[in-house]
Amino acid sequence: MASQWRKISQEEAFVGRTHQVEDELGSRVVAARMVREIMRLCFIQEKKYIPYTKWFGKGFQQLESAAHLTPVLLDVISVTDFESRESKLSEAYEYVATRHNNLNITEQLEAEVSDFWDRPFKVIHGERFEKAIKDEIKSEILKNLTIKFGSVDQFVDDTDFLSNHEVTSKSSELYI
Repeated sequence: MASQWRKISQEEAFVGRTHQVEDELGSRVVAARMVREIMRLCFIQEKKYIPYTKWFGKGFQQLESAAHLTPVLLDVISVTDFESRESKLSEAYEYVATRHNNLNITEQLEAEVSDFWDRPFKVIHGERFEKAIKDEIKSEILKNLTIKFGSVDQFVDDTDFLSNHEVTSKSSELYI
């Protein structure tokens, strides 16, 4: 879950930054990536298996989060202006942040979006959630691991690779 929040934090400002340089296509592509990362976070929060791309949307519909988030996420990828896109993404970020707080796995964190430092882009600052989760790890063995990427499908996005059980079942050995 910490790694998934980190993935969100890495690109959450890019929707606005691409818009700022008049890259509408780039802004939409990043927004679609953020939708995917938010959906993946919901699977993790609800402790459900994340299906591969072909079944991803269908699997998402089985989650509790889907009732609220599906129309919001559909709007994110269909609106044609940045302001609406940012507003809908903000709604989704705040929803998953509130769900995080309801899990009671960390201290309660601010669940409202705010500016991306001194820039006028609304973000949830996913790195705060990553840090809070990592701060709750009690096991010294887990704390001392140098792994930062999460599970293999959080840093590899090749269907043939992810479908190869022989490789993925041993992938954790590569990073421990």
